[in-house]
Amino acid sequence: MAGLTIRKMSVSAMHNNVYLLTAADGSQVLIDAADDAPRVLEFIAEGGARLDALITTHQHWDHVRALPEVAAATGAPTYAGTDDADALPVPVDVRLHHGDRIEAGSITLDVVHLRGHTPGSVALAYTDV
Repeated sequence: MAGLTIRKMSVSAMHNNVYLLTAADGSQVLIDAADDAPRVLEFIAEGGARLDALITTHQHWDHVRALPEVAAATGAPTYAGTDDADALPVPVDVRLHHGDRIEAGSITLDVVHLRGHTPGSVALAYTDV
């Protein structure tokens, strides 16, 4: 994609994925601060200086272990599905619903609520325009 780089890394013995979306203008979004906060923070720094959004796809413990430290270190606004938000280890700034749109810097993601995994599971869709 011309305007966006999507990178992922695996963390913990469970090999959970952490995704970092970086736009050409320096905007960045991190999806699922699953574990190993020092590595996640290095990952963010490799992409650029700032983090515009910190999104959690669902409340399971193996997807949120680094969330408190990453949120504190970056100051980025936190996002999660509304029905999972209260179960997260940090306050959620933006509660997501199906059909919402996240605009973080120049990155725009559409929110899709996923039924069945957890009450507030979400997927994110990026459209390259």
